[in-house]
Amino acid sequence: MTRNMPSHSSSFFVYSPTGSDVSSGQEHILLHRFSPAWLQVNDTGLEIALAMDQGMPMDAVAQNLSEKYHISLKAAHTDVSRVARALAEKEFFNRKNLGVFVRKPVLESTYLHITSRCNLSCVQCYAGCGQAHQKEDLPFSLISALLDEMTDQGAGSVIISGGEPLLHPDIRPILKKASEKLTIRLLTNGTLIDRSWADFLSDLNIYIQISIDGPTAEINDPIRGKGSYEKILQAVDYLQAVGLADRLNFCTTVMNQNLLYLKDIILLGTRIGVPLMRFLPLRRCGMARDNWRDIGSGIHITDHETFYTHVTEMQRTHPSSVDISCGLSGFMLEIPKGFDDDIWCPIGKQLVVDTNGDTYPCVLLMTADFKIGNIYDTGLMQMVQSREMQQICRTLVQRRQLIDKCAACLWQNLCQAGCMGQSLDNKGTVLDVDDFCDYRKKAYAWAFNIIIKGT
Repeated sequence: MTRNMPSHSSSFFVYSPTGSDVSSGQEHILLHRFSPAWLQVNDTGLEIALAMDQGMPMDAVAQNLSEKYHISLKAAHTDVSRVARALAEKEFFNRKNLGVFVRKPVLESTYLHITSRCNLSCVQCYAGCGQAHQKEDLPFSLISALLDEMTDQGAGSVIISGGEPLLHPDIRPILKKASEKLTIRLLTNGTLIDRSWADFLSDLNIYIQISIDGPTAEINDPIRGKGSYEKILQAVDYLQAVGLADRLNFCTTVMNQNLLYLKDIILLGTRIGVPLMRFLPLRRCGMARDNWRDIGSGIHITDHETFYTHVTEMQRTHPSSVDISCGLSGFMLEIPKGFDDDIWCPIGKQLVVDTNGDTYPCVLLMTADFKIGNIYDTGLMQMVQSREMQQICRTLVQRRQLIDKCAACLWQNLCQAGCMGQSLDNKGTVLDVDDFCDYRKKAYAWAFNIIIKGT
């Protein structure tokens, strides 16, 4: 397996599964040196691209091909033109401002922890990852003002979390107001959702994430609380009955207690018609930090890799209507729609607010070092446009060059140094790779091998 790093002046990296010899009859992947763009080419395409990258005019490239392979000059020009168009479409040779990544902060969404109240005491809860002493609730008047500011600034969505958000004393007015102009993503444990709640939620512009940590009560309930499993399934029934079936997802935190049952959770979600399943790595903070010996000490990176590989192969060979997200940040072949600056991470597009009003750039960066301000004395837009946020955005886009391992990596513009928050969790700094770095390298090679083979 060959991974070719370019010279300082080259426009692309070359990935060739079985070698880089242009006479080998192989397909290759050209990876844009300065953006997440890539292009599949055959040996001739690679030869043309390398010649053009060295500054050779198209006519000269065609002449060389004609003489070398004894083909007509017209046929050679056709090949060169086709490759040149494909390279131009993805701006492989556009050197204007190349390597200067910019994330301009803009308010698209806000993640509100509206209450610290909860009816459960889950062993892995990240409550307390920010300040140790959290106020019980954000007041409705403040939340209302935040929602108004969001809509005034053109934001499109709000994430409402807790604690258990349904325990906020003003939760129904909050949801009703938010739904007037925003898409709501409600993160709940699901145990409080009855017919009345389902009827109320059905009238809102809302998506609902329900936490579940086992495929049976015997696995789930010791983690989340006695009786929670049956209440979760009942909540799903209620929500499906009122027309919200396509707006539900399950979320599972991977830990010792459920590691062997992740596939069964997928089967459960598939059987009862939950269209999206999310699996998240355990974070060593909050309740999880206190319970780490029991819930996290036995999990190794290879356990996650085995699960990721299983899910990827399952989705490739047995496509279904259920979407599965494994929490592997930084592994994608295309930047999601809506990210017009070629940066997949949402940092700089969202603010996270805890119940004290303290504000952060990401739910994984809720530490004093990344605190941007407090909504009791600073408006959302002031924080979005603050020097603190601008510096965080600069760090976000510069990490792939600041981290030596990333700067020397073939996949740097796809992975983009992985997740800042996971790096902070895993290594105590955002200027290092996270624990999934080596696996992503294997995953990218595997994915492009599949593309090249066409299977």
